[in-house]
Amino acid sequence: MALMKPLVLTALAAFTVLAGSTETAVADNKPAADDKPAAKPAVVMPDDPAAVDPSLLAAHAQVFGSWSVVGPGQSASAAVECPSGQVPTGGGGQTSAFKIFFTDSYPSGSYWIIRGTNTNTVEESIRATAVCTTP
Repeated sequence: MALMKPLVLTALAAFTVLAGSTETAVADNKPAADDKPAAKPAVVMPDDPAAVDPSLLAAHAQVFGSWSVVGPGQSASAAVECPSGQVPTGGGGQTSAFKIFFTDSYPSGSYWIIRGTNTNTVEESIRATAVCTTP
């Protein structure tokens, strides 16, 4: 019991020091009052969706690439190309199992490219997908 009191006091002191240094760190990293960002611009939607000029709306087709086999313990890439005259605005991919992971996913020209690593002991597959639109 006599040993318990010094341990409790030591723990309490350490907590007080850490709590005080955390408050100081948070206070020191606060932005100045004049560093506040400007108000976000408002998005105004027309009351009548038919009033929107159809030429301003771009098509957003989703395209799927072919499956690429990735050997056990290997990495491989897969790509999908947007239709002629379109570019990817987003993308990703699909896997055939739980033990294959994406390590990269990015646009390149009219393609969306993914790279996957297979941590399984059997072959797995990946395929790229992209959302394409007219620039």
